[in-house]
Amino acid sequence: MEQEVSIEILRYDPQKDKEPNWQKYYIPVVKKNTVLGALQYIYENIDATLAFRYGCRFNRCGLCAVEINGRPRMACNTYLKDGMRVSPLTKLPLIKDLVIERNNIFNYLANHELYLSQNDETKSLIIKESEQGARLRSCMECLACLSACPQFFYGDQNFAGPYIFVKLAQLYFDPRNTNDRRKQAYLLGITRCQSCQTRCYCPNGIRIYEDAILSLA
Repeated sequence: MEQEVSIEILRYDPQKDKEPNWQKYYIPVVKKNTVLGALQYIYENIDATLAFRYGCRFNRCGLCAVEINGRPRMACNTYLKDGMRVSPLTKLPLIKDLVIERNNIFNYLANHELYLSQNDETKSLIIKESEQGARLRSCMECLACLSACPQFFYGDQNFAGPYIFVKLAQLYFDPRNTNDRRKQAYLLGITRCQSCQTRCYCPNGIRIYEDAILSLA
């Protein structure tokens, strides 16, 4: 008899469901299978209505971020274990099942001028990136840090959240930048991070508190 493992997925379609519900699936045991591999198997062989996102499958794009056993993780690089529970990232609007609304967060970047601002002098600079800047640029924009942040609540105009502070810090460490990114961080609520006892979480290992928060605060 073929060996199987179980995986529970929090299903919810706002268009027709009154509330979320856990649904259990059984899939064949595959050596070094990942949670993303399990989701793909379910979609292709069991239930094609399951909604989830993925792109590169190699921990580069950030699209497959979900909560696994209550903790934000990348589905593509988390090995599957029997009895795992998979749910969408919390604190962000849900579209369906494991798919969250991401566009509004990215629109926030443009609305608050979180992009490189240069002048004629800085355009000709030879760029030598700092170690902190290089680490911050490994951000995959998975938004897991927002889900894990106890201070962040979607729609709170007084606190932008760790993802936005990472983007600000990227600009802060860019020698071509001409805007006051520390002032921006202050206006977006970074002082709330200073009293937070929970260090920011990043599934890609970015030291958000040390490299972004402390640099901007």
